[in-house]
Amino acid sequence: MQLYRAIAKSVTGRLSIYIVQFASLAIYARLFTPEQFGIIASIQVFVIFFQMLADVGIGPAIINEENFSSEKRDGIFSVTAVIGCILSIVFFFFSYALNYFYGGYEYQDIAFFVCIAIFFNSLNIVPITAMNKDAKFIHIAIVDILVECISLALVYALFTNGYGLLSLAARPAVQGFTRFTFIWIISINTQIGRPYFGIELHHIKSILSFSLYQFGFNFINYFSRNLDNILVAKYFGMVSVGMYDKAYQLMRYPLMVTTFAMTPAIQPVLTKYRNDKSKVIKEHNLLTSRLLALSLPISVFIYINCNSVILFLFGSQWLAIEPLVKIFTFIIPVQAVLSTTGSFFQVMNKPRLLFISGFVSAILNIAAIVVGVYIGEVEYLALGLVFAYCVNFFQAYFILFKFCFKNSPINFYLYLFKGILVVLPPIGFYILFNSFLVDLDLSSFLDLFINFIVGSFLMLAFFNPMRKVLS
Repeated sequence: MQLYRAIAKSVTGRLSIYIVQFASLAIYARLFTPEQFGIIASIQVFVIFFQMLADVGIGPAIINEENFSSEKRDGIFSVTAVIGCILSIVFFFFSYALNYFYGGYEYQDIAFFVCIAIFFNSLNIVPITAMNKDAKFIHIAIVDILVECISLALVYALFTNGYGLLSLAARPAVQGFTRFTFIWIISINTQIGRPYFGIELHHIKSILSFSLYQFGFNFINYFSRNLDNILVAKYFGMVSVGMYDKAYQLMRYPLMVTTFAMTPAIQPVLTKYRNDKSKVIKEHNLLTSRLLALSLPISVFIYINCNSVILFLFGSQWLAIEPLVKIFTFIIPVQAVLSTTGSFFQVMNKPRLLFISGFVSAILNIAAIVVGVYIGEVEYLALGLVFAYCVNFFQAYFILFKFCFKNSPINFYLYLFKGILVVLPPIGFYILFNSFLVDLDLSSFLDLFINFIVGSFLMLAFFNPMRKVLS
């Protein structure tokens, strides 16, 4: 089907990007200390907030439009430029407040690079949406790989010339500028076309009814997903937030390869079938069961090989994050399925329900974070998030099926149950095999290599029965 062809392109593209990013991450982890990563992580959460303000839900709203004229495109493109310019200036002055909030570090030098990144990321909203709407995921991947290589080369050059932390701070600015430049150039071959500056700014009003609910969801989702980094930096220090952020990032990479790589393809393809609700529900149930069957083995693999994964990717100075990584692996299968809900709310043109579900999720996540900070242990904060994600799973799907699909979720849960059952045999055999490797003194690379080969062989051995059950 068209959906899975689009997903295949998206996953192929994203997987290529993540391989390059993994390599970059391993290099950065050996160049910079946990404290330096902590300083960047402490400001990065606010960068994400300002980038979210710049987007205002414009991207999904454009995809939702059936007819999108060049005048409307250029007018909205100009609006993003104005918003990006204003937010960049505001962020620079906001960085002085960060000096006071965190204490002990002046953020102005870093903020200069961040402002550049905010402006160009805002400017990139329309051209990248044009690429996503046409499912040009391979083209986007090629651009992102080039951008990652260019930024890595520049960061390394700056680091070797003694710029220290500023070399890492320059990374988002380089990425923002180069990504916009490449995407803007190749967006000429899309249905929407290459955007130019226009004077008809009023066109932004035509998409506000959709985009504002999307923005509301992004706004509350931001705080529920980033409050932990803010509070860990504030109450536990820069080293702790560097460790916490790296552990959380390691958990997110499998999701990026699976769910996050697939979701960009869902809305552009299934929007065409939104009037055939039974077809959308069927595709939803199939996709989520397959995601669960894929993410469970990945979660088990990371949990069992946590020590070797950290040593191989980051080096021995990051081994302290092992308990956090193990806790976060329990989020992977839940989040892999849960992260698709937003796309299906968008497919059914129900941004209001997406906002409501996101609001409930935010309350639960924030409560878990605050309790963890109050207890005073980062591990308890992580456990609280695992519990919050599990509860959010059920509330999100209750809202999706009850008020959006207006259908019973029983078949959905049956599909998920099948997804769990089909991967239990290979997981069981893998755990049994791994128990024999415990006493062997292997290097981290060799340990991971053997485990990966065995795990892949077991998944291939059970592939046919899994395919039959999940088809």
